[in-house]
Amino acid sequence: MPIQLTNTLSGKKEPLLPITPKEIRMYVCGPTVYNFIHIGNARPLVFFDVVRRFLEFSGYTVTYVMNYTDIDDKIIDRAKLENTDSKTITEKYIAEYEKDMSLLGVKPASQMPKVTDHLPGIIALIETLITKDVAYVVDGEVFFQIRKFPSYGKLSGKNPDDMIAGSRVEVEVKKRDPLDFTLWKPRKEASEPAWESPWGLGRPGWHIECSVMAMEYLGETFDIHGGGMDLIHPHHENEIAQSEAATHKPFAKFWMHNNMLNFNSEKMSKSLGNILLTREFIEKYSAEILKFMLLSGHYRSVIDFSPQHLKESQSALHRIYSTIRKCEVLAKTEVNPTAKPATEDNRAAKAAQEFGTRWHEAMNDDFNTARAIGQVFELVRAVNAMVDRKGFQLSTEAKHTVENFLQQTRELGDVINLLREDSNSYLKVLRTLALKERNLDEAEIEALIANRIEARKKKDFATSDSIRQQLLSKGIELKDAGDDTTWDVMFTA
Repeated sequence: MPIQLTNTLSGKKEPLLPITPKEIRMYVCGPTVYNFIHIGNARPLVFFDVVRRFLEFSGYTVTYVMNYTDIDDKIIDRAKLENTDSKTITEKYIAEYEKDMSLLGVKPASQMPKVTDHLPGIIALIETLITKDVAYVVDGEVFFQIRKFPSYGKLSGKNPDDMIAGSRVEVEVKKRDPLDFTLWKPRKEASEPAWESPWGLGRPGWHIECSVMAMEYLGETFDIHGGGMDLIHPHHENEIAQSEAATHKPFAKFWMHNNMLNFNSEKMSKSLGNILLTREFIEKYSAEILKFMLLSGHYRSVIDFSPQHLKESQSALHRIYSTIRKCEVLAKTEVNPTAKPATEDNRAAKAAQEFGTRWHEAMNDDFNTARAIGQVFELVRAVNAMVDRKGFQLSTEAKHTVENFLQQTRELGDVINLLREDSNSYLKVLRTLALKERNLDEAEIEALIANRIEARKKKDFATSDSIRQQLLSKGIELKDAGDDTTWDVMFTA
């Protein structure tokens, strides 16, 4: 079955039929580089990396372009704030963005162009639009005339007349229509970065930049254009209008948009003070938890970042990595030649055999990472029922299931950029994090366990049981094996 994806342009799920067989050309709007990215900004970064990975896994050659917007009012304002110039700001935050990409394990795009490297192409496209009489110049400023593009609004499904009626569109005396948008703006102050153009010193508008960079690296028509849902209108709508008005060809065949990440059911915004930087989250919790949270919901659904969601993600990862660790140990263990498979062994073997097909189906169905991760839990449940059952012995069949489990989870992990951490090390990370959140001290736990061991030696079972219950009330589970006692943090969703 071909990959199906929801095309914003049609509002329907469609088969991914590329323009050139087995090749995908994809453009995703990148960051405006004036600050560190927050965890909401990380959602398209993580998701479209997975799209690219799955397409490559499925046998496609992928050309993936993600741009840097390094000309913008926000950059100019930041430069003033830091008492420096725009170039210094953009170079700094491009480097910081790439550090965050590395922390998340996101692969660099095939091309990561900057607007400032594409001014000649931008000017040329604007000149084409003026020649075709769909753009006009007023006092050094160039506007695109949306009424000259009859299908304006086809991506968002909005009618231009409805957009104006009762809207908050600013009235601009230079514009022929309130919805006309800027292609080139004149310099306001001598301190602003500006470039020579046929209309005077100035800089490009936001929308024209992406059209030029996308067409330069991917052609006048390419396969997939992606970004956040907040970009559908006006940014992507305007990209379509100016690109198709210039070329008279479809701009992108498929449009994909990820939904927002909210913070305790509220939109992230600086005014609300609920911004959490990506690197701050990673330092406090780990990149694995952030990626799990971002991928455990379907990309077109709103994800709510909350303490409960965070707790659920930690618990889920602990369960998966604990099972991976068990299986890694068993994979190095000799089989018992006399062991016979039990009912649980047969169920686990069947689950492991079917897992590959099921997660492939989930990803083929509109890149459904949530369902693919759900299949991991189905497999984990079956494998744990096998290895944790009373009297379990490692048969040849069971060892094959264990090895199959590890191979399959690694394969999926490479596609969704998860479950690739060293299991033993990452379980320690999760345990340390859980102890910190519960204000528990590892040395104190070890001391209590040592007291309990002494009590058991003296057959003081009342004290021994009391210490066990004391630790259990704090979420610490003890496991006795002969004279040895081990412990772990209990994770509950």
